[in-house]
Amino acid sequence: MKIPALLTALAASSMLALPVFGESAGSAADADTAAKIKEGARSYRKRCARCHGINMVNSGPGIFDLRTFPRDDKPRFVDAVMNGKNAMPSWGDVLDEEDVDLLWIYVTQ
Repeated sequence: MKIPALLTALAASSMLALPVFGESAGSAADADTAAKIKEGARSYRKRCARCHGINMVNSGPGIFDLRTFPRDDKPRFVDAVMNGKNAMPSWGDVLDEEDVDLLWIYVTQ
């Protein structure tokens, strides 16, 4: 059996999954993540950029640099956003859980 015929036989028998041209297995998941990052960025610009800077680049001392936020400490992030911390106000009356999740996705991208 020639190689192309062997590949066709393997693909037909589900032993080898060949992607459809122009598609990837994670394309729907990638699009969903990209949409969440975009929504989180919009929320960030509206609520957080004033203090934490455009694209999380702040220029003043005493403002937490979100680019250095521990990526494995979402509970700390949620607590700070919802309850405030030091000079940061509480956003618990403004944001819901989904809003905070979108901010988290943006900050940790």
